[in-house]
Amino acid sequence: MDFQSFAVWGDFAIALTICAILVLITTSFHYEALRWLAARARKRQANRRSVPATLFLLVLAHIVEIGAYAVAYWVAAVPLHIGSFGGRDALHSLDYFYYAAETYSSLGYGDIFPVGEMRLIASIGPLNGILLLAWSGSFLFALVQHTHPLTLKD
Repeated sequence: MDFQSFAVWGDFAIALTICAILVLITTSFHYEALRWLAARARKRQANRRSVPATLFLLVLAHIVEIGAYAVAYWVAAVPLHIGSFGGRDALHSLDYFYYAAETYSSLGYGDIFPVGEMRLIASIGPLNGILLLAWSGSFLFALVQHTHPLTLKD
């Protein structure tokens, strides 16, 4: 194995480690956010404002998780140099957040795209994001079913 192959495998290992850390951090954070929201819902009397307030807080949790991905993209691109982005000459901090949100939700416009080993992070991000979004959806559904049950009349 030559030095260049070793460097590629080293960058791959770094990207894989970043992915594992991101999944662990975002999943743990999301679990704690849902646990806090469930405890909050149990303590409060359900009313018309409780579901929109919960939805707002869920969106905030997802924004924090997207922020974690944005920081990881910046760290991977700038200090670690395991990849870069194409589609733009220079990225600003909001571009990293924009790209993280785009991939987290699996929207994928394609105007900014990863190059190098950062592609692995960009592949795991949507998988993690969709699972966390689905988890929020099921939580919200259960909350609505519990606080505002529908009664069907024959």
